[in-house]
This record gives sequence, structure tokens and C-alpha cells, in this order.
Amino acid sequence: MPMTYDWIDIERRLGLRDAQSFARNVVEPCLRDVVAEPDGMDGAPDRMQLPTSVGFVVFLVLLFFAASILPNNFVGEVLKFILFPLLFLASIAGSFFVFKDRFIGLFLAGRDRFLLRSKALTAIAERLGLTYVPSPGGAPELLKRFAKWKFAPKELQEIATFLDDHGGMDDALADVRRSGIMAPSVAVLASVEQKEKYLKQYSEFAQVEDGFQGSRNGVAFNAFEWIESVEDAPNVHHLALVMTAPTRLYGVTQFRTKGATWPTTADVNEMKQVGLGVPEFEKRFRLRSTDQVEARVIFNPAVIERAITLAHDETLRAVAFDDLIIFDVAGENRFEMVDLATGAWSEASIHQTFANIAEMLELVDAVAHAFMLRAKSA
Repeated sequence: MPMTYDWIDIERRLGLRDAQSFARNVVEPCLRDVVAEPDGMDGAPDRMQLPTSVGFVVFLVLLFFAASILPNNFVGEVLKFILFPLLFLASIAGSFFVFKDRFIGLFLAGRDRFLLRSKALTAIAERLGLTYVPSPGGAPELLKRFAKWKFAPKELQEIATFLDDHGGMDDALADVRRSGIMAPSVAVLASVEQKEKYLKQYSEFAQVEDGFQGSRNGVAFNAFEWIESVEDAPNVHHLALVMTAPTRLYGVTQFRTKGATWPTTADVNEMKQVGLGVPEFEKRFRLRSTDQVEARVIFNPAVIERAITLAHDETLRAVAFDDLIIFDVAGENRFEMVDLATGAWSEASIHQTFANIAEMLELVDAVAHAFMLRAKSA
């Protein structure tokens, strides 16, 4: 669960004395033009109830039909695995075609909310000396593919172009993908080649949003959220925090919550377990590296404490290599000051956004301090 800070605490953490008045006088006016969407029975937009229900029923019917005609053996199971996403996409496409006007209307309303939320988050970022990137990497890959479909409506193509125009942070996104940290929380059982292919595709199709860029005490950083789709459960938001070290690292280091999966792409043959030095940390986390001294410098108790605060008791993973330190923290949607689907926002959502940004910056500061100590001891 998110930590509860009052405005005095947030202002102290951010080093921003007027954070509360800034939120009231600058941020809130940016959001007053947001038009709320009527809620349906489950909190989703009302106009999405019928398309969602129809699409889901069609998907279940197609899946049941496919399962009934496929052989009950290994080949049949493989075909079911292949057909599942194809039938799902076909159901979405069919529902979109039938209820095109509803979808387009919802997209356009979401675009307007997107612009107003971006205006508010840009104001916060600039006040903190940061840059806000609304749509890191541009339009989601799946949306781009739908937009290129010859039957796709012009409005869908315009939305994809619109998101591309608000993109950026391509290098940081590429760094996270090659780090192996943008991966599902569950282990993938497959051959090395199949696993690499799957994870590459998985990271390319992951939805990315809300990016921040800046520099703190000599450490440049990029941060954004990516969304992990979970079967039979709500989606999980991940905060990816990419920091560039002042100097190149000697080894490769990985850190994770006990029970979580390791980042997937690093060569682990030369890695050895590293003691964390604090009994409580030893119970909760695992650290391994090709350079034990460097690992202890980067993932020192102060850094781990800040990472724990940011994680809110959720899964935490990190990797350090080349000149990069990358954290991946699962949890809530940290920068959802405005719900793009419904238009909902409140003073509390603004307050929580400020608190989440403060926690993120404190982790960057802790890593910067670790490198300052490293430089002094060199």
C-alpha cells in the first residue's frame, strides 16, 4: 500500500516549500476542464459495457468451439496455446468493427483527458526541474498494428500518430528491454532461444506511459511505467527507473525480492550470491553479482531502504551493468492523477502523485550518494 505523507512531509522530501499551494493554484486548474465519463456497473465507462460483454462472449464461444474440435493430446494443447491470443485479438477486432463509434468516441475523450493530465504533470515536472514525457516510445505496438490495418478508421490512425507525437525516451526504453527486467512476474518455461524470442516480443508489446527525465546530484535518470497484463487478475503497473552512473561499472549485478524472478538476459555463469549485511534484508531479498564489492556499494542499506519505500511492499527487482542501474518496481499506477478512461481525479490523487514522485527522487538521490561515496574511497 502507498505510504501516507502529509503535505509538510512531501514538501520536505521534495525540497519544495510551496508544493501544496502549487498543487492548489497550478495543478488543479489544469484538471478542472476534464470531462468525467458516466460509470458502468463495474466502474468501467458506461459506453464500454456492451462492447466489452459482446466481445468477451464471442471470445469464449470461439475458444470453446476450438477446444471441442482440437485433438486431446500434446498437439492439441499447443494449438490451443497458439489460438488463445489469436482468438482474443479477433474478438477485439470484431467488437471494434461493430461498435466502432463507441470506441472512437471513447478514444477521443481519452485523448482530451490525456492532454489535460499531461499539462498538469508537465507543470509538476518543470517545477521540480524535470521533464515529463506523456507517451514514452510513442503509440503502443498493438495500436500501431491496428492502425495500419486497411479497414482501420482514420480516427484510429490519428490517435496512433498523436501518441507518437508525444513520445520520446526511446534510448531508456531500449535499455530496459535489453536489461531483461521488462518481463512477466511468472517464470517462462521454454528453451533459451524460445524464451528470448518470447521476452523480446513481450517487451515490445508492453504498454508504456508517464515518463520523467532529469538529473540529481550527477546521476541522470529516466523513469516510466509499463503495464503487465495478468490473466484472471488486475493489470500490474511497473515503475522502471533507469539511472546512468557517473562512471562505468566493472561487473553485472542483479537484485530482487525473494520469490521474484531474476532479470532474464544476463549471463549468470560468473555471478555469485552477495550478502546484504542486514539480517532483515537477507530474509527479504537476494543479491548476486560478478563483482561483490561493487554490488555492496551500489545496493547499500540506504539504497535498499529507499527502494523498499518506493515498492510499498510489492515486488522489487534491479540490475546494474555497463553504466546503468535499473530498478523495476511493481505496484499501483503511481502517476494516475487523472483516470483516462473515466476522467476521475481528486485532491487525493494529486497529493498521492506528489508523494510518489518524492519517493522516486529519493531513490535516485540514494544511488547518487552511493557513487559519491565510491568516488571518495577510490
